[in-house]
Amino acid sequence: MLSAKQIEIFYEVYRTSSMTAAAKRLQISQPSISKTLGVIEKNLNFKLFLRKGKKLIPTIEADALYEHASVVHSQLKSFNAIANTYKTRSIDFINIGTTPSLADSIIPQLIKQYSKLKPEVKFNLINLNSIDLIEDRYKPEIDLTICYNSKPQSNSISKILKKGSHKLVSSKSFNLGNDVDLKKISHLPFIEVTNLLSLYEESSINEYIKNENIEINAIIKTDSYNSALSLVANGLGIAILDDNTCDQADQELVTISNIDGREFGYTIYAIKKDIVRTECNEFFNYLSQQIL
Repeated sequence: MLSAKQIEIFYEVYRTSSMTAAAKRLQISQPSISKTLGVIEKNLNFKLFLRKGKKLIPTIEADALYEHASVVHSQLKSFNAIANTYKTRSIDFINIGTTPSLADSIIPQLIKQYSKLKPEVKFNLINLNSIDLIEDRYKPEIDLTICYNSKPQSNSISKILKKGSHKLVSSKSFNLGNDVDLKKISHLPFIEVTNLLSLYEESSINEYIKNENIEINAIIKTDSYNSALSLVANGLGIAILDDNTCDQADQELVTISNIDGREFGYTIYAIKKDIVRTECNEFFNYLSQQIL
């Protein structure tokens, strides 16, 4: 019965109790607001506002309609925000959402290999921590996601890129060997990596520490594997990191050890929406053929 524009005008007049203020917010003339309100009331066959001096007082009917108009207004804002994202995003690039640690480890290898096949393809890496990445992976600015331990939703397709394990990384000054017993070294200063999903798998090391009643001596917390590795390399403690990050370590500064003779695994997934651009599909198909 009413157009989205008419509902938006009603919404702003109701909020401001003024046609002049509504006109200013919507950047249209006050006579246009007045004319549109007249058309709306004629179509509805009842009054929406009563004039009291310079102020407009909503009727009971307007009060009832405002709640629904608020929903329409919110949806219009979301529509315009998404449309603007599509308008301004890097359409000439494949936009990959990923974590900083993966952007420093496996992704450069993948891009380097793919660029030999298709040198004209451009890439844009969008770095987020794992929790934010899972929440944002279906936003329009991200074409595909490369991340830890994230099962796809119904409107997406996934490929497993790699399965790996976690290691304990320590400063050389602690003189640890190739295999460690967490209970025996729990007194050492521990750098805890938070907010990252590679630690949460079927063989979750966090659950293991809890179940074994191991009291970790956490002195520093960080949400970045790379930051934790740098802290360890500077002699500030020990940390449990994925083997991708361990591969970046300076072996002269740190020792990499197995943990309690167990495998604490993780999985790296490539995930894309059902429908993306051809070049994104081609890169995703290429990823599915790689063994890392």
